Amino acid sequence: MKKEKVKFGVYLPKEIYAELYRRQLPEHFSFLVASLLEEFFKRTDISISREEMPTKAEQREYLKRKLKEFFSQTGQSTEPPKPPVQEKTEPTRVQEPPKEVYAVSKPEPVKEEPPTPPKEDSGDDIDILKSLDNLW
Repeated sequence: MKKEKVKFGVYLPKEIYAELYRRQLPEHFSFLVASLLEEFFKRTDISISREEMPTKAEQREYLKRKLKEFFSQTGQSTEPPKPPVQEKTEPTRVQEPPKEVYAVSKPEPVKEEPPTPPKEDSGDDIDILKSLDNLW
């Protein structure tokens, strides 16, 4: 007797999706899901009645409760395994050289000199300007 296959879309949280690819299992995903569901159906009498549980929140609570019962029978936990704890090591501290302290001195006010009256242009200044213009 040949089993008929049906396509079914499954949405995964990003963490599970990433873990699936990290473990190189994407080609076996449908087999894993089918096997898990088949075993789950064999061991539980799960059934959702819309009359008893009209909202999705109630239905999900029921499913969570049944999953916990299922995993408690198999001795498994519904909680994801915790990663091994690493011992915390003290960070190595590099001693910095002491910073030099600079004293800020108060600036002295700038003395303003009274403006000097303009001197009359002498012929020497004009000759210097003309010779500079010739350079350009």
